[in-house]
Amino acid sequence: MRMSTIAPKPKADPEKCEVTGEIGNDGDFKQHFRMSKQEHPLKVKKAWQNPMQNHVWSKAEIEERMNDLPTHTPETLTDKAMHFLVKTVLYRTFNLITGFDRTNPTAKSCEWRLIILESVAGVPGMVAAGMRHFRSLRTLRRDYGWIHTLLEEAENERMHLLVCLKMFDAGPLTRLAVVASQYTMVGFLGLTYLLHPKALHRFVGYLEETASQTYFDLVTAVNTPGTNLNRDWAHLKAPQIAIDYWRMDKDSMWSDVLMNLFADETNHRDVNHTFATMKNDDPNPYVHKHLEDAAKAWQMTSKQQSTGAFYVHQGPEQGSSREAICIMRQVPDTKSYHFIDAHQKGWCSNRARETGPPPS
Repeated sequence: MRMSTIAPKPKADPEKCEVTGEIGNDGDFKQHFRMSKQEHPLKVKKAWQNPMQNHVWSKAEIEERMNDLPTHTPETLTDKAMHFLVKTVLYRTFNLITGFDRTNPTAKSCEWRLIILESVAGVPGMVAAGMRHFRSLRTLRRDYGWIHTLLEEAENERMHLLVCLKMFDAGPLTRLAVVASQYTMVGFLGLTYLLHPKALHRFVGYLEETASQTYFDLVTAVNTPGTNLNRDWAHLKAPQIAIDYWRMDKDSMWSDVLMNLFADETNHRDVNHTFATMKNDDPNPYVHKHLEDAAKAWQMTSKQQSTGAFYVHQGPEQGSSREAICIMRQVPDTKSYHFIDAHQKGWCSNRARETGPPPS
């Protein structure tokens, strides 16, 4: 075996990552900008916050979803085909390959399973969003809001993967399996969406049902004394990337992260089963949910900062029965406000003058 002749680099004093908050030597953590003493050429601050806002789950919301795990009953021939493919072929094969036992899974089988699962789960949303994007360009027509929800799904699943990679290492075989799965799934899902979009959404709906069940089983096992996961995972702290992403308490545990992962998957399940029942040019019913998630995130941020209060106004949109949402921020030590985000700035401005900020 050829040995390296380069002397090992002495470790520098530990540094704190501006993004994750973790302490470690340069290279010990991943972030948006690489660690460097040099100033960014574009004068950009070397810190990153995910610009795509996810839903921040409350404990009550998670508990409600933990108490109800609905499954879709296949009706059409396409539904039955996708159900058989996911629930019989893929799920059972995946359990066999990973050695996953629902009743008492081992930590090792779960680590490999979660990395593969999340790397695959991030594919359908991006494929569908890309197909709809090109369709909109090709036909010179609007998309009616689907693209954003699909991109949010893909980004959410990618964040799941990054969270898992903070807890588990991906070896050469795992990386090979990820690459092979991606090459296989992109072609299959792209062709499916091109020929029958509803089939892909139904496929993802069933896939998310199994993912929801998997995370439910993991949470149950971690919280059950005497199980393998209770022994190996119950004491693990939540990684900082998860705490930041879901706005969790600083003392959160890995089991709390698993519950947020579970809740996200149940949301993707519901969204895709809904899309599978809609026409391609039906308006996306989840657009305003994204605005509400953004408003909630801004409000939570305002409680953690001393740079002024955030105010959210919501009411009928001008010329429409739909709801409009605007977010304003009070300029510190003044009575004036500037807009953070707004669907209709004119409506927001008038609304603010008429009512002022809502009572706290």
